[in-house]
Amino acid sequence: MKKTLLLLPVILLALVFSLALTSCDEPPEEEIMAAEDAIKKALEYGADEASPRLLEKAQKLMQEAKMLNEQGKFKEARQKAEFAKIRADKAVMNAERLEEASKRND
Repeated sequence: MKKTLLLLPVILLALVFSLALTSCDEPPEEEIMAAEDAIKKALEYGADEASPRLLEKAQKLMQEAKMLNEQGKFKEARQKAEFAKIRADKAVMNAERLEEASKRND
């Protein structure tokens, strides 16, 4: 009984410490908003025609990021959102290049 009482503060301290570590990770709201904006921009630039695979991948990653965020898996959600933004930005660049090339050919 005495050993249990002596271990109780240690167990409580370990529990508080582990909760503090897990609560440090915040939801990736900024990353998700940035990825959503990038996907919206890609659609506006016509990336659905110029670079459909990249855009589809960005949208899929965005869905996964939102799902992971809802599950509280913030680190994974942040990574997916960042990858979605990268893909969407690349799709925009491809759409811009295609637009420039078509203007040169006109």
